[in-house]
Amino acid sequence: MEAVSGAETEIEIEKRVICPDCGGNGCEKGTEPETCRHCNGIGQVSRSQGFFTVRTTCPTCRGNGQIIAHPCSKCRGTGQVMASKKVAVKIPAGVDNGSRLRLTGEGEPGVYGGPSGDLYVFLHVKPHEFFKRRDTDIICEVQISFVQAALGDKISVPTLNGNKTLEIPKGTQPGDVFYFNGKGIPSLRTRGRGDQIIQVAIKTPTHLSKKQEAILKEFAELETKKLSSKIKNILKGEPGKAAR
Repeated sequence: MEAVSGAETEIEIEKRVICPDCGGNGCEKGTEPETCRHCNGIGQVSRSQGFFTVRTTCPTCRGNGQIIAHPCSKCRGTGQVMASKKVAVKIPAGVDNGSRLRLTGEGEPGVYGGPSGDLYVFLHVKPHEFFKRRDTDIICEVQISFVQAALGDKISVPTLNGNKTLEIPKGTQPGDVFYFNGKGIPSLRTRGRGDQIIQVAIKTPTHLSKKQEAILKEFAELETKKLSSKIKNILKGEPGKAAR
């Protein structure tokens, strides 16, 4: 129901954050990064190969041009530490299992003071005990008695927004399908909603009383006579009567 209507929740994640002791520079308090003496702060070193000069990344500072002579004891010179953080997540109406939400700037911080990345949240939707989902449509099954199927009736059917009356026509058959238009799930791409699809299952009665059994036997006899009459009319070549 949260996936259908949308929700706001809060999650707790483990992520790297800027070290509070060194402010992200990786140095012990009172010290600063020093210029790399191997490359003189360029971040690259040159070496000659015949007539050519080849530049490669400085192996001492790894291309940063600076070295940390006195690393921060809390982050060990990385400038980042692991920490728990609570993040507010707004779930839009209509998400489905496997949907992905992108929270800008809630990822881990960039290297050497760079901007933070993004956090991706993947949603897993628990199945509903009554409704099944097919894209933006929802499907449900309702049981009716064979009397309701034969004579017709009005029944109350649960929807995503409360109960709604469904009119069962006379002669409804097992597997017949009915629709509540616009009673499905909101679409993330459009402003419309899907439909609610109601599948009918006819329940066979059990534990009949003697009176109920007698009525059913009488009904069965009438059906047998009706079928026998139709067969006779067909054999006599009277399709009009058979149709009736």
